Amino acid sequence: MTETPARLGLDTGEFGQDPRTAMIEGESCLDMADGQRGWCEDALAGMPLPCSPELLKPLNRLHAVNSRQWDAEDRVRRAGDGKIPAIKREIDELNSLRHKLIEQVDRIFGAAWGANQDVPPLTESIGSALDRLSVLTLRIVHTERLVGDDAGAVERVAILRRQRDDLVWSIAVACEDLVSGRRRTPRPERMKLYGKPGR
Repeated sequence: MTETPARLGLDTGEFGQDPRTAMIEGESCLDMADGQRGWCEDALAGMPLPCSPELLKPLNRLHAVNSRQWDAEDRVRRAGDGKIPAIKREIDELNSLRHKLIEQVDRIFGAAWGANQDVPPLTESIGSALDRLSVLTLRIVHTERLVGDDAGAVERVAILRRQRDDLVWSIAVACEDLVSGRRRTPRPERMKLYGKPGR
């Protein structure tokens, strides 16, 4: 499991007053060990807008939330029946926060780039693509830990790194398409409501 310098607290401001909302606080996840420092710097370097603290803050939190969710999913696979419901609730709360952070990232990008509704949309938003980059980075870190104990781990790491390179390249191309007006971001409405009845 990934040990993070962050802790899980309660959010009472930025995302509303829901006391169940999990919030990552503490040091920047860009200072995490095991190759996670600067997990998105190469992707941000290819974007045609300055990398501001306003953007880095939700991205740091997003990566920390994904790391915490990875750990929770590891725990639920090992847990006894009595502990599973509480861990599942934690996963739902983290997933809800994850989507709020993706939306916050997309709002920041949306304010920087205009949207022409007459051009075709991207298949996913830049925030969603950066979320996938975060998860892929975590997968690489965890797979690297198996090197030495698992004969196939080295090959899997190489494959994952190629996938990551392709994703970073795809994000850069998508950003160029948005800035040029050739493409637009998908419509922002999300229908899934985590932790809400009738979802």
